[in-house]
Amino acid sequence: MSYRSKPFSGGQGIYVKYLSKALNDLGHEIDVFSGPPYPDLDSKIKLVKIPSLGLYEKKSKFYDVNPMELLNPINLFEWLSVNSGGFPEPYTFGKRIKKILKKNLHTYDVIHDNQSLAYELLFFQKKKPLVTTIHHPISLDLDYQLQSTNDIFLKLLMRRWHSFLVMQKFVAKRLKKIVVPSNSSMDDIKDEFRVDKKKMERVMNGIDLNVFYPDSKIQKIPFKLVTVASADVPLKGLDYLLKALSDLAEVYSDISLSIIGEQKKGGHTERLIKKLNLEKRVNFFSNLTQEELRKTYCEAELAIIPSLYEGFGFAAIEAMACGVPLISSSGGALPEVIKDTGIIIPPKNVKEIYNSVNYLLSSPHIAKELAEKGLQRANSKFSWTAIAKQLEKVYYKEIEIHKHANN
Repeated sequence: MSYRSKPFSGGQGIYVKYLSKALNDLGHEIDVFSGPPYPDLDSKIKLVKIPSLGLYEKKSKFYDVNPMELLNPINLFEWLSVNSGGFPEPYTFGKRIKKILKKNLHTYDVIHDNQSLAYELLFFQKKKPLVTTIHHPISLDLDYQLQSTNDIFLKLLMRRWHSFLVMQKFVAKRLKKIVVPSNSSMDDIKDEFRVDKKKMERVMNGIDLNVFYPDSKIQKIPFKLVTVASADVPLKGLDYLLKALSDLAEVYSDISLSIIGEQKKGGHTERLIKKLNLEKRVNFFSNLTQEELRKTYCEAELAIIPSLYEGFGFAAIEAMACGVPLISSSGGALPEVIKDTGIIIPPKNVKEIYNSVNYLLSSPHIAKELAEKGLQRANSKFSWTAIAKQLEKVYYKEIEIHKHANN
């Protein structure tokens, strides 16, 4: 179950797509229940759509709705919440899926929730074995956003948007089994959501090694850097990378940066790029095909992940699997994921980004050594097949526990 599964950006849709396929390849029958945006699934996987108003994908959140739809109480709640600054999707997804799924619960052996943490999970886990993935506690996202501004009105809006956290904290501490992608996430979930660590188990995420690999047909572009970051999301640390890029441009006249992510028109990041005079050096790439995504990584000399916090860090593994030398912050799970295959620096440190990029650009033999180590680690530790086999063990164990509890 996934309340939204944007197919080509953000970890949720990627997680659902590849995990469902890997489990199916192991011989299991998988149905995916998702709200919009819907995932891009393998043809063997059945998608059960849980429709919502989908207001975040519409031009006008207020007007782009059929008035007849608002006669439905859940739709009306969603419309009012979105238009008052809230994010109701996890809550409304729970209400909708209970109506649909409770009729067919007998056909399933286990339910796996992808961080909706809706109240209805407490109903489901009484009826069936339930496993929930929490990638990281979103309360940390809120903390970093609040730190990024002194505007009282903006702070109120941020708190309003994150009001679903009340539900998530209530539900998380009452769940019987939680899967987390890193020990770092486990510690943060324990602290933020007050969840007993005994209920949690680490199963790291994977990547598609058929998509991410060193592509000899793609030529490196000298002095090109690559990162993954949504503009205007403070957690991704893009500001610090852009400031370091401005300083590096004084030494490397051809240096440039590819940002895999969406640019917010007229937003903070766009203004910063203009202020630093980087318009000709920075390019954003979004809605990429798999081939375009691999090309964007492979043509870069270095990959940089300047995040303040990551519950896992898909982008770091993707870069490693493409054979790109990696510089990463120590935010959250990143050191745990990367180990000794990249240069790890403190978050929020422009000088360290500058020094690390300068070091690797001027030491190609070191960069090559890191690229080879990163590639080896990505291939040996992060295939989705290996991840699915670990989760398979979790499912079987929960099925047995549930069976004995109800005998």
